[in-house]
Amino acid sequence: MSTNMISSPLASGVHTPSSIPSYLNNDGIDELKPANRKHRVSSLSLSDMAHWQSGMSKVGSARESATDLTRNSSLLNLSRNASVIRRNRKQVIDHVRVASYAFAFDIDGVIVKGPETIPEAKEALRLLNGENKYNIKVPYIFVTNGGGRSEKARSLELSTRLETEVTQDQVIQGHTPMKDLVDVHKNVLVVGGVGDACKKVALEYGFKRVFTPLDIMKWNPSVSPYHNLTEEELSVAQDYDFSKIKIDAILVFADSRNWAADQQIILELLMSRNGVMGTSSPNFDEGPGIYFAHSDFVWATNYGLNRYGMGALQVSIAAIFREHTGKELGVIRFGKPQRGTFTYANKVLTQHRQEILDQHVSQVSLNDLGNLTEGEVARHPHKPVFSDSDSDSEDELPLDFQRLAKITLDIPPASTVYFVGDTPESDIRFANSHDASWHSILVNTGVYEAGTVPKYAPKHTCENVLEAVKYAIEREHQLELQEWNEFSEHASPDTSANVSVRGDDEILGGEAVDVPVILEEQILAIKHVAA
Repeated sequence: MSTNMISSPLASGVHTPSSIPSYLNNDGIDELKPANRKHRVSSLSLSDMAHWQSGMSKVGSARESATDLTRNSSLLNLSRNASVIRRNRKQVIDHVRVASYAFAFDIDGVIVKGPETIPEAKEALRLLNGENKYNIKVPYIFVTNGGGRSEKARSLELSTRLETEVTQDQVIQGHTPMKDLVDVHKNVLVVGGVGDACKKVALEYGFKRVFTPLDIMKWNPSVSPYHNLTEEELSVAQDYDFSKIKIDAILVFADSRNWAADQQIILELLMSRNGVMGTSSPNFDEGPGIYFAHSDFVWATNYGLNRYGMGALQVSIAAIFREHTGKELGVIRFGKPQRGTFTYANKVLTQHRQEILDQHVSQVSLNDLGNLTEGEVARHPHKPVFSDSDSDSEDELPLDFQRLAKITLDIPPASTVYFVGDTPESDIRFANSHDASWHSILVNTGVYEAGTVPKYAPKHTCENVLEAVKYAIEREHQLELQEWNEFSEHASPDTSANVSVRGDDEILGGEAVDVPVILEEQILAIKHVAA
């Protein structure tokens, strides 16, 4: 057998002939069409847009008259109060600000490779943290199919490796969305990881009764006759009588460390009567549901060839189940490229962008609070610019400011989300399948083998994560600059809020900017503040 026949599947991913049904690509994701935006989103920075809201607050000062409120109620006139947006053309935008776009990164093969940190990763994050020639800070999160430990532990490791703070709220692992199953299943079997690490994570999530394959093997060693528990495994295995316990769900949190034992136990439960060990269902349809944290068939380490991952375990279990029962195994998948993980990632990214913007706004001088007196400022620290509610006491604010405090803007969606990954089958497929505003970038530092044709084509290919970040920053600066200068050209006291807006790959002029939601309602509210 030739070397190419041996190395190719592990070198570049999954190579399943189209005529053979796949156990993994049977979820309909390839038939999805990425959603287009109903409203185009401005390329101007979040912090620059925030000054429009600041202008609205200024208008709401108790010293403004109803006439002034009406005069200042257009988006364009409000923007004239901003301390950053000016009506002069620029060749470079380099004031400190928060980007309208954002990043999401895979970890393995992009940021790290086994125990090694990919050298360019540190510099890439420094650029996103604002240490770039444009002084723009770009929000980012990590979306990995990896797991086996808590998000806090993962974030601490990334912080150490990358020499920058990464919070647990920036990390989404394959099993993170399984938090939503806490109120659905009572007794769960958690599979994968080292020792009882995944059990501890599940308990942190809020699951009440969590069991592991080690517990089952301690209950009856004959379940897996070829493996004797080590002293370390016995120290974490608990004593239960599984002949009296009904397993409601099997949660594969991380890659199995013992395929033989884990498959024996999983398959027995899938074919059991009501999830009880030692029983068998005549129709093989009474077992618990099975959930996988992800479906990565292979993954990259510092070894020369890729290693089989959780997706390969799925294939093995599904093939054995079909061979034994004559039926197809139904599974529920999380991780990339699944829709549920995409929705979850969008929610996390929105929250993180809000936090980064609020941090930026908190550094704005007291002058940007408008015409409030020093005493009023002391009683009313600057609130988040884009928010859903206000927790300040209304009795402490001037009447007009009380009303204006309720006029808030939801943070707009990111103008573009750049997703950087190394695996076409999960990362690029993930970024391409759900939302047209996501921009997939494939790097050559992980699973993908440079020079081959990926099954799922990225929008851009780079050598490494640093090149990906530089590419996006330059691309976005051109879009932001063009819109800034278009704004300058249109800006005059008699014009309305007609500025250029971005498409995915070009600037389109003459359309109203979605900044950041329907501003007509906000403007009408201002007009009636003094009513």
